[in-house]
Amino acid sequence: MSTLEETTGRSIASRLKHQFMYALIFIGGRSLAYAFLYPLVFTYCLYPSLRDKSRAYIMRRFSPKNKWEFFKHTFRLNLTFGRTLVDRAALGILGKTDFHYTLQTQQMCKKLIAQGKGVLMLTAHVGCWQSAVNCMQFLDRPMNILYYHNPKDNDKQVAQHRGEKAPFTLINPASPTGGVPEMISALQRGEIVCAMADRVFGNPKNAVAVQFLGGTVHVPYSFYRLAAATGAPVLIAFFPWKGRGKLSSWVFPPFQVKDEGPAKEKYQIYGQQFVDALTQFCVKYPYQFFNYFNWWEQHARANDK
Repeated sequence: MSTLEETTGRSIASRLKHQFMYALIFIGGRSLAYAFLYPLVFTYCLYPSLRDKSRAYIMRRFSPKNKWEFFKHTFRLNLTFGRTLVDRAALGILGKTDFHYTLQTQQMCKKLIAQGKGVLMLTAHVGCWQSAVNCMQFLDRPMNILYYHNPKDNDKQVAQHRGEKAPFTLINPASPTGGVPEMISALQRGEIVCAMADRVFGNPKNAVAVQFLGGTVHVPYSFYRLAAATGAPVLIAFFPWKGRGKLSSWVFPPFQVKDEGPAKEKYQIYGQQFVDALTQFCVKYPYQFFNYFNWWEQHARANDK
């Protein structure tokens, strides 16, 4: 299995369906689009192939006792995901959102930036991360995002709705160098690099095994080697959806990574630290985990190769 093909963002809905949803937002705002989500998500959840995309997470997180409980959790998870997508589109179409962050968080980020080593911000496919990266101009520092844009994805980004340039620079993790030179250059310029630390691009062997929800998954360790090599502090941050047009920030204490050489086992502790933070997020926001594949099986199959 190619992790690039199986675990990267690709729309389920057609381009026409996306255009229809954008029209609903333009005409009736979030309320009309939210209302349409109920029959849409219910219909999607009737398809076994779509229910199976989140089955592994739901079974481990909720331990449903019967098919009805499983369906209920699946519906709530997908409904929340739909709402985050509506809010992201609404941010581009209507230009309205409420991003809550504390003064303490802002001051901490600015203090890290002032060190001149850049900041490596690690997040995951949870909550409203795609909206949040469009709302961080208050940090007053260029942001670079390690992000693979699937050419088969029909969903527009926030800036595309506005016909504007995005407030960040995209770095392609699927490039021959994995985006590493671009990330190093950005950190050396004292900029922010944001990366999704819950998925592995390229060779699965470039990952370390960690424990998540009672099973073993793998996460990339290259981010921690990068932090060690550049001296950039690591900041784990998630952005939970808090309701209609609202998102928040959940930032963990920053840390430095000691250079332990090339052995990936030396960096497993940092990968586990990230997943422990992700576990806390999933406990508090159980319907905001949006990795639609069997993360645990992926690890097992990679080890069999």
